[in-house]
Amino acid sequence: MRTNRDSAETFTETARRAQIVDCAIRVVSRHGYAGASLSRVAELAGISKGVITYHFASKAEILEAAVAEVFARGAEYARTHWADVLADEAEPRQLLRGYLESNLGYIAAHPEQINAVVEIIRGHRSADGSPVFGSDWEERETFGLLEQIFRAGQEAGQFREFSPRVMAIAVRRVIDGFSFQVLAHPQLDVAAFTAEVVELFDRATRREGSA
Repeated sequence: MRTNRDSAETFTETARRAQIVDCAIRVVSRHGYAGASLSRVAELAGISKGVITYHFASKAEILEAAVAEVFARGAEYARTHWADVLADEAEPRQLLRGYLESNLGYIAAHPEQINAVVEIIRGHRSADGSPVFGSDWEERETFGLLEQIFRAGQEAGQFREFSPRVMAIAVRRVIDGFSFQVLAHPQLDVAAFTAEVVELFDRATRREGSA
């Protein structure tokens, strides 16, 4: 049976883990993947390295948790700001627009987090030297939902015939490219960029003659 003391300790541990992950994101963004040491994370968090290693088995575990956290925040951002567009009953064209607007919106609103994720995805390697966030991860995390949207749109007669796989890759590459644009050009007109991308993929996917 869990006591109040156990519950308090669990809450404290969860909060501490969240703090460490958040500090790791900030450290990676400021110092890059190679410069993201446990010492810097501990210093930013105001704790000892021993506290970090109590909660996380390795630096790799922290960095992987950081990527998962940013993706989770992005999903929550989409649910909060685009709930009407991303509703279950939304049509595929609405879903595609919501997907593009929510992804680009989150990237523009959270450049530090995006910078950290880019650094980790590009630099993080497993023991054998292979990318931790390689093709299998990309397939699972980024392409699946888009392919579902495209297939649904084709079945509903809203989208023309095309390869859902190829179109999903094209969408993700534009979104990924936007990350670098935001980081390099903080004064970028995000609204204009987003409107252009939405129009681009609406024209690319829309069935001829559809409204």
